[in-house]
Amino acid sequence: MPMRTHELHPSLVHAPLALLPATALVDLAAALRPRDLRLDRLGRNLWWTTAAAGLVTGLAGMAASQEIELRSAHARDMMFTHGIGNLAVVLAAVGISAWRTRNAANLTSAASGLLAAGAASYTAYLGGELVYTHGAGVKVLGGAAAEAPALFSGEGVARLGRDAGRGLGWLLRRAYRAVSGRERVARGALGPIAEAGTGAEEPELH
Repeated sequence: MPMRTHELHPSLVHAPLALLPATALVDLAAALRPRDLRLDRLGRNLWWTTAAAGLVTGLAGMAASQEIELRSAHARDMMFTHGIGNLAVVLAAVGISAWRTRNAANLTSAASGLLAAGAASYTAYLGGELVYTHGAGVKVLGGAAAEAPALFSGEGVARLGRDAGRGLGWLLRRAYRAVSGRERVARGALGPIAEAGTGAEEPELH
């Protein structure tokens, strides 16, 4: 069975999740051995590799957000939290990469990388909740994902690019509504621990 467009994101997500902590640890080693220029250069190159992997994975995720259907407002808020968190991690990785282009590794760059890795682990956990608790993209539940075209086809490539743009637009518009107070983000969007504090779950939408 061919890979579908919405399945590209989960097939790529392990790369930045593994690269980010590895890159931070290389920077830490380079910071502790400032005379090792090869180690410093390795860290610099790894930062750009990590940023690129995160960007590609993020764009695939934005496309996937437009190709699956979620059955509750609670799940859609969790999708937003997952997406905006990953966008922040990717922007942080790009920023650190740009800084590292002209600067040697130090404890600050290493610590920033470790913090970003922690944040990425949390957003990955939210992604798992979306699939295993809310059924995001599960074919037997139907919805747009069940009709997605094969990834490696003319229609698949066009749809992936179009939906990535739509996904980024949705994420930014939702962020604006949240910041401006026009549409609140449910507390449960942070995961089951936060949800337990509310004392109730949001009803399913049919």
